[in-house]
Amino acid sequence: MSTNLEFYSRFDAIDIDYALRALSAERRRRAEGWGRQVRTTILIAAFVCVSAIVAFASDASMWTFLSFMLLMGAGLLVIRQSRNSYIKTLSRSRMREGVARIVLSPLGMRITHPGYEVLISWSHMEGVLVTDQGLLLLIDAYDYCPIEKSAFNSDAHMKEVAAQIAAWRSATDTDAPLPDA
Repeated sequence: MSTNLEFYSRFDAIDIDYALRALSAERRRRAEGWGRQVRTTILIAAFVCVSAIVAFASDASMWTFLSFMLLMGAGLLVIRQSRNSYIKTLSRSRMREGVARIVLSPLGMRITHPGYEVLISWSHMEGVLVTDQGLLLLIDAYDYCPIEKSAFNSDAHMKEVAAQIAAWRSATDTDAPLPDA
């Protein structure tokens, strides 16, 4: 494989919701010990139990407890709405407009897009995900750079590029300085 790999891709080529679900699945896969969902479920159950004990111990009525549970449900609904708002905000981002030039080399990934240019060393990258819609180059737990599937000759080529990125990442010293831009 050549030293530098160059691709052109649109940030909106991979659906945001799809990409965020893939990132979430990857974070769960990488999590050590109990997953986030298990911890959240235990926390909510403990919170409900403590609330019930406090409500009944203080001679509060059942309606007080049910009102509290309704407010807690409303809070969870607000959290879900904030995720949907985040997706809408991302989808309207100017970064998602136009075509980005992505150059992959042993030093890292360079993204050139109208209005900005970014160089990220492999030591500062989380990894790469191969999905049905293309590659997601993981910048951190919540940021990614997509390369759409149509930018590759075949699925085998896409997997070969992902393997090359993994090799570059493993060969990178984590304390190495960023390359000059």
